[in-house]
Amino acid sequence: MKQIEIPAFSKPQEGYKVYQRFRGVDYSTDETQIADSRSPYMLNMISDSGGYPELRLGWRTIHKFTSGGKVHSIYPFIQDGVRHMIAHVGTQLVRLVAREKGTEESYAETVLLSGIADKRSNGFYFGGDLWILTGAELVHYNGVIARRASEEAYVPTTSVGCQPTGGGKSNEKVNLIGSFRKNTFVTDGTAKKFTVDTKKIDEGSEVTAEYINKDGKKVTIKSGDKVSGTTRDALTFDPKTGTVTFDTAPPAPAAAGVATLTIKFSVKTEGSADKINGCTIFTTFGVGTGSRVFLSGNPKQPNTEYYCGLNDPTYWPDAQFIRVGTDNFPIVNYLKYQGELLVIKQDNRQENTVWHHAAELDPQTGTALFPLKEGVSGIGGIAPLSCQVLRDDPLFLSPQGVFAPVLTYSMNTIERNLQCRSTRINVRLGKEPNLKNAISAVWRGYYILCVNGHCYVADANQNRDKDGYEWYYWEGIPAYSFGVDATDLYFGTEDGRLCRMNNDLVDEHENPLMRAYSDDGQPIPWEWRSKLDHLDRPTWRKTLNKRGCGVQLKRFTRGDMEIYLRTEKDFGEKIDTVQTDRFTFSDVNFNRFTFGTTKNLMFILKKKLKKFLFVQVILRGTALNSGAGLYMLALYYSVDEAAKKKRK
Repeated sequence: MKQIEIPAFSKPQEGYKVYQRFRGVDYSTDETQIADSRSPYMLNMISDSGGYPELRLGWRTIHKFTSGGKVHSIYPFIQDGVRHMIAHVGTQLVRLVAREKGTEESYAETVLLSGIADKRSNGFYFGGDLWILTGAELVHYNGVIARRASEEAYVPTTSVGCQPTGGGKSNEKVNLIGSFRKNTFVTDGTAKKFTVDTKKIDEGSEVTAEYINKDGKKVTIKSGDKVSGTTRDALTFDPKTGTVTFDTAPPAPAAAGVATLTIKFSVKTEGSADKINGCTIFTTFGVGTGSRVFLSGNPKQPNTEYYCGLNDPTYWPDAQFIRVGTDNFPIVNYLKYQGELLVIKQDNRQENTVWHHAAELDPQTGTALFPLKEGVSGIGGIAPLSCQVLRDDPLFLSPQGVFAPVLTYSMNTIERNLQCRSTRINVRLGKEPNLKNAISAVWRGYYILCVNGHCYVADANQNRDKDGYEWYYWEGIPAYSFGVDATDLYFGTEDGRLCRMNNDLVDEHENPLMRAYSDDGQPIPWEWRSKLDHLDRPTWRKTLNKRGCGVQLKRFTRGDMEIYLRTEKDFGEKIDTVQTDRFTFSDVNFNRFTFGTTKNLMFILKKKLKKFLFVQVILRGTALNSGAGLYMLALYYSVDEAAKKKRK
């Protein structure tokens, strides 16, 4: 009798995969090879307080500058307890003061200085004042007025104790940004002619003399002054010989040998002021304190740095300069690390790209010294405005990505190294044109690097690993310059607008208002994608079950998104539109009323997807004034069969 074989019916093998503890984006490899917690593509998302992805805050325009020029730089400033903003716009330095709040933001605009260079600038605070480098001048703002530092340059006393015929002892060095200098003389009561140390004086300039008369009072005479009651000049000078002649001889000092006559005169040195005025890069450094300003970035002297007199950015002694390496590779910027000043040079393969300054006092003279030594090589800078310190981590942009100088310890020795902090985004970042124009800011624990309207955001609020920070990618931020004021981030645009991020638009519980989620009144397009996953069975076909799959979403007062499923065979199919609204008394919308009050929502996908090898979940949104966030993704599937070889 013929036997009949009955096939063994068995339940298909099932699998369940949960994705959680989401992190940043990973462009470093194929979307099938990244970690489950990272996304191969994420647009306009940022981490929440727990590290989970949510929609970033938007921004708004708060002022349109009258001139309409490029906003080259922005600086918050406090004067007499009043906070205002200083901006370099086009060829003007402008002060903005907020008017009393009404129905909308309004600022009073005052032009402080005109005719300055129309190009990107860089500024620093020193001595309670603001100093701005435009690449053509050093501008000083003291809270009331702004003027070029050369107009108030410190006047050094270059020679002291001189005899009427000259000589004396060298004292202070010539100031690069000022033409005036002083000599002090010992008078004898008979000499009327005194020769200054330069043996020349600028023709047409003003000479000023001060001395103590017989009554012990200070007398001041300027060239052009007349002797009382006469038409005779009280003081004349010969510009060719540097001789100053008095109508009446200054009296001899009460104590022999004491210099009681001071002559102030001008001798211009062609191009000396340009050495400082042409600088675009700064830092502060000193012996134990930031008591001196270092400047560099002058394209005519690309490897030269200058440092000012003690606590005085109006005094730049002509001997206080240092040449770092060769002039083939310019200094890009400065960083501070472990008590040293790091000089970052342009990326090259010839010389060291990171140099180190220490600070010490000469034991003999008490003069501040800043010895220079070579550091690491191989990775150099490219963008002067990319250098920031993220918490305690000094960062700079190179053609190979964002790097940080570090100290490592090996075999009881300290080694200097550079570590990449941007491994997961370098593929995309490295393709950006004009990286040299990148700008940056540190805001709320994030390092924001912006180039070509694209922002790459490093998150120091999450743990860093060997591949660097968790990174996020933004678009729609038209920043040409950044300015940070405590917890607020401002940016200027090329069309003359001052904008700010919407972190101040919050309710009484410090939760963002829904209008904070818009870019100047426009929707913020966003997207998050999961890994393109084979679900641990790369060569087996699977079926996604209609029940058991879901995403845990963050609820907002208003929330909208679209959900897509994608396989290796398509670009994604939209399966649903989700509202993640949460009821709040502060914002009730009866057109989409909800009783939901929990902070999260589990949304079941309810979509059967057959015969796939790889699967990906995509979340997208383009709604105005709407939030979005993700906590967890769960996929429940059955394993069908081993994939067969495709035949032609």
